[in-house]
Amino acid sequence: MFAGRSVFFANRVATINGTRNIKFPDVRYNEGNDYDPATGVYTCRIPGTYWFSAALGKVSGHNNYIDCYVLVNDGPIIRLMFILYDDNNKLYNTVSGSGGFHLAKGDRVWVGGCTQPENIYNDYNTHFSGVLIRPDV
Repeated sequence: MFAGRSVFFANRVATINGTRNIKFPDVRYNEGNDYDPATGVYTCRIPGTYWFSAALGKVSGHNNYIDCYVLVNDGPIIRLMFILYDDNNKLYNTVSGSGGFHLAKGDRVWVGGCTQPENIYNDYNTHFSGVLIRPDV
């Protein structure tokens, strides 16, 4: 493993008791070990420009509503919101978002602030990932 790399991909979902945050415990790839599946938090080890992506599936038959954020140091960066305005509550839908931004060493990134995490489907289509695009020089 090259010390200047950082990339992770984790899927499935679990709520974190007592919070509105979620974690993705099924880690498929974690080069650099910067993503912690026990907490759902990515901690920046290498300052630079990053790209993060998250996708959340809605549980069929539940309320037609998902509202979460990708957060950096407690501040929302990307909103993941899905509202279905009709009577068909049996659809399976996915909301996703991604973006690039600069992180300093020690910055933390996770998915949280979820208003109804029980509406998120726990399968392989629900995931969170990040990659270091360019380290600071």
